[in-house]
Amino acid sequence: MFPNRFDIETAHGGDRSVAGAHSLVLRMRVATRRDRLTRELAEGAEPSSSPERALRAAQLTSPRGRKQLARALHRTISEARQPQLTRSPVVIINRAQVLGAEAAINAMVARLSAAEPVRAEGISIAHRILTNADGSPLYNAAEPGALRRQVLAATEALDMAPPAEVELPIAA
Repeated sequence: MFPNRFDIETAHGGDRSVAGAHSLVLRMRVATRRDRLTRELAEGAEPSSSPERALRAAQLTSPRGRKQLARALHRTISEARQPQLTRSPVVIINRAQVLGAEAAINAMVARLSAAEPVRAEGISIAHRILTNADGSPLYNAAEPGALRRQVLAATEALDMAPPAEVELPIAA
């Protein structure tokens, strides 16, 4: 869910300078650093560690961002099943990888469509799978099952981390 101004201030210790999360300057910084911020979130960076990461995480995990990602994943499966004949210079997907990962992709789409909140890390990993034409098994030759494993990892990373276990001393 897209955080409101209070959420962003709270995440940064009540710092009012962070309240500019919806400011044009911050939105422009996020737009120009979009790919880097997404990569950092995919690598496990904490969204609350900077206003830019917080806003990018909010964009990715918003209902709109979730719907866009789910649609892109669904289109990927459709394209793998029935490739469109086109003369335009489009990136060709690795159909075998997509078909091998179809169940995992459908599970991710279902998770994205559910009402439960999702973590930015999982969304970012999935986003990188779709947009990293140089390194993703979605577009490149890879060992069998590579895309499936990445999608499963992204889906697992969507779930909110369980609370840390706290050991309490037992009084004697």
